[in-house]
Amino acid sequence: MYDDEFLQETLRHAFENDEYYNVPKGIIRFDYGNDHGWWVRVSRDRAMFRDLFSDGKHGSIQEALRQAILRRHEILSNFPVTIKKISNRGLPLEPEKRINRYVEKGKLRPYEHWRARWYDKDHKVVMKNFPVYTLGEEEAKAMAIEAARVNHNKKPKLSKVADPYLKQQFKPILRADVEILATINSTTKRTSPEGDKSDIIQNDPFAFEGDRKLELHKSIERDRKLRNLKVSVFLEENETLFCELCHFNFLKTYPFLSTDIIEVHHIVPLSSLSKGTKIKLEDLMLLCSNCHFAVHQGDAEENLLIAMDHFENEN
Repeated sequence: MYDDEFLQETLRHAFENDEYYNVPKGIIRFDYGNDHGWWVRVSRDRAMFRDLFSDGKHGSIQEALRQAILRRHEILSNFPVTIKKISNRGLPLEPEKRINRYVEKGKLRPYEHWRARWYDKDHKVVMKNFPVYTLGEEEAKAMAIEAARVNHNKKPKLSKVADPYLKQQFKPILRADVEILATINSTTKRTSPEGDKSDIIQNDPFAFEGDRKLELHKSIERDRKLRNLKVSVFLEENETLFCELCHFNFLKTYPFLSTDIIEVHHIVPLSSLSKGTKIKLEDLMLLCSNCHFAVHQGDAEENLLIAMDHFENEN
């Protein structure tokens, strides 16, 4: 399954482009403070393996990524997916919902019958007809219900969980961007500055994000006006700030706060933006700090879709 050929294909594709690193699923770039490297984050049977391969320890960005890929392959090879999940059952549990009355064409007269359905021990659907002409209407229906009740396999059907790493998936990351971020050493802390509504763009708002600028170090530029406008428009529509995933509101939970708190998430990660990328308000999402932090643990785009589906089903 995860043989040497699989590994060689992963390594070849990761480094074959001179402009991009094609980073396989389960590996993300990490540049924070003075730490620079590649995180291996692979989940196997609900266990999470985490290893950081730093550029400095391995001598270069490329070698650190190669070592991360080797570690990823080692995990996938030695820890196969063994857990099973409960499959969606096509037949309802209640026997009354697994019987139906049918009228079909017969040789001498219409063939009227009640049909019962159930799962056998192998979870295959079994059907049996109970004719109305010979048993009578009530008896045929009663026998169909009883057959559906006593024969039905009530145990859940288990199926193997699909291995998400079997199908090769890669995310291109500009080599030039990685080289810039790998030189940034900063202890600057994030703050939540107050927005000035008088300084907000009002008509069909958009902004250009992703430009590189030189301050004390190189960084990916964020447009504060767009962030403020996203918050302002949301307040106009909803009167209060809350997380668009879990609906958490800080002011309701923490009475000592004088102002509300929220974080603005880029649906398309900033690290994938090229210079002068055009960003609109619908490309941003308001998240509480918990959801924002959780979404960024791994593939932010994929995690956001999973989280949206999760909270939609909860509500």
